[in-house]
Amino acid sequence: MSRAFTPAPAGTAVVPALRFGRVRAVAPWVIAGFMFAMNVGMLATVYDAPVELTVALAAACAAPVTFCRRRPVTAWLLIYIGMLVTPPLVSPPPENNPWPWLPMPVVAYLIVLFALAQHRPRWMLAAVWALSLLGALADVSLVPMSSTSPAVALQLVAAVVPVPLIVGDNLRWRRLAQARVAEQEQVSAAERARRELLEERTAIAREMHDVVAHHMSVIAVQAASAARRLGGVPADAEREFDSIGAAARQSLAEMRRLLGVLRSDDAMPPRAPLPGLDQLSVLADSARRAGTPVELTVRGLPAHVPPGTELPVYRIVQEALSNVIRHAPGAATAVAVTGNGTGLRVVVENAPPAGAARGLAEPAGTGHGLAGMRERAAMTGGVLLTGPTPRGGFRVELTLPLVRAGDEEEHA
Repeated sequence: MSRAFTPAPAGTAVVPALRFGRVRAVAPWVIAGFMFAMNVGMLATVYDAPVELTVALAAACAAPVTFCRRRPVTAWLLIYIGMLVTPPLVSPPPENNPWPWLPMPVVAYLIVLFALAQHRPRWMLAAVWALSLLGALADVSLVPMSSTSPAVALQLVAAVVPVPLIVGDNLRWRRLAQARVAEQEQVSAAERARRELLEERTAIAREMHDVVAHHMSVIAVQAASAARRLGGVPADAEREFDSIGAAARQSLAEMRRLLGVLRSDDAMPPRAPLPGLDQLSVLADSARRAGTPVELTVRGLPAHVPPGTELPVYRIVQEALSNVIRHAPGAATAVAVTGNGTGLRVVVENAPPAGAARGLAEPAGTGHGLAGMRERAAMTGGVLLTGPTPRGGFRVELTLPLVRAGDEEEHA
């Protein structure tokens, strides 16, 4: 079992994000209010429309801007109807004034089209473009135009309406593509983490093979020599010892085959004994040669620590020191291994980095950082705590239970 704690940072950059969110929420209302005021002014002064009709038409052409991102289809329908009925209901203006569509409703219509294109499929955008042409054709056919010919008006509609649709659609597909890439990156990261986890577990299994194989060899040798060592052993007991020895040898053979399956093609079997607690001083010396001052404290250890516990402790300390050399070069580091009779407590804590490393990271880690530490802690039933310290360093704390030989026999 392992846990990780990460204190909340002293300061966060949420204030700019909140301000941007407020601006983004208020901006449509400001734009809509400006358009509403401009529409009311033009309809009342230039086109001499009644007050009730002026307010209704101005609201129909400005209000959709406020909710076009949430409900783009509804916003488009409202502003489409508003622009469609404005020319028949309003008297034509004097010469050289915009007709049959006012400037502000046209701008609002383009904004709504842009929002629609970012949230709806292309077939709907094509339908909107066709309906826009039909509406424009109806307006120029039913309402007389003095300054602009109907053909020119339709050409402008056919040319201008697709612009926000195309731009919004491109942004929509770009956003979808980015979402797919982000999803693939998440899947790749998950697969990479899973592969590293399997590699770490395989490495642990290979290392533990030697520990278990040693005990199995002792069992096989003791069972094979028991009859000669003890003397006067009954025939039934001798056959039982022979059966135990044969089972131990068969188990060893199966473990060797399993190790062959776990070992990759380029992995070489270790030629040196697996390290233990007695090698921690060598590990600390190699870290010092790499430019990291290490203070090692070992006290209170029991007379016998199971090899299955010594190896994970060594590997976790090794990986912790390797992380210090990589991420906090030159930082003063304290390693404390303490026994209390029922368990071991291992603490590796480093100060903030003091500067660039002055050598190579000799005690290179054998695993995958914190993930490998957690796997080794979980393998031995320990608890691993990792996280930054208040002073800006990093702390790795491991608590492992110790199982005595008598307890192992009792549970067996």
